[in-house]
Amino acid sequence: METTNLLAVITFAMVTAFTPGPNNLMLAASGANFGFIRTVPHIAGITIGFMTVFLAASAGLAKLFAALPQLYDLLKVLSVLFLIYIAWRIGSAGRTKRSDRDRPLSFTQAALFQAVNPKGVSVIFSTVSAYTTDVDSLASEISVLLTVFVLTTIGATTSWCLFGTAISRIFITRRKLRLFNVTMAFLLILSLIPIIFN
Repeated sequence: METTNLLAVITFAMVTAFTPGPNNLMLAASGANFGFIRTVPHIAGITIGFMTVFLAASAGLAKLFAALPQLYDLLKVLSVLFLIYIAWRIGSAGRTKRSDRDRPLSFTQAALFQAVNPKGVSVIFSTVSAYTTDVDSLASEISVLLTVFVLTTIGATTSWCLFGTAISRIFITRRKLRLFNVTMAFLLILSLIPIIFN
């Protein structure tokens, strides 16, 4: 891959990975409510799930969605429903004493969500379509793209979780933490607007 293309990919990956989206907002809320260590499986699930979807798209899944747009629409509906449920969980966290059922997203839940995360799926399909240019060197180009996106994903998810963890030290009282949770839930619902109307 040429240097100019590589720089473009890195810039694109940084912008898409670090800007607020469903994954990042959920991680900030999880960091604030459960701390960094307990959120590590969530971070790992996002990374592995993203890698899996990326490899599937590289293997031709993007063409399947292009041929069957209703399949993508179905995934979008599932994603919106899941995110509304997560927003409710975040918004209601901290209202009562924490129970055994209050826990961060598991590795499996976070990994499976990447398959229906419209922001992530759109980024992956755009990347594979735009930045793979040569059939003969497709495997090496995919390797470079995957490496860039995995590194930026790890950096972004870790940063957002640490941000949430730091915020929890500011919002020491239960009332302040509840306000933070409601704000994160509201922002998560707001992040669905482009998904719904796109």
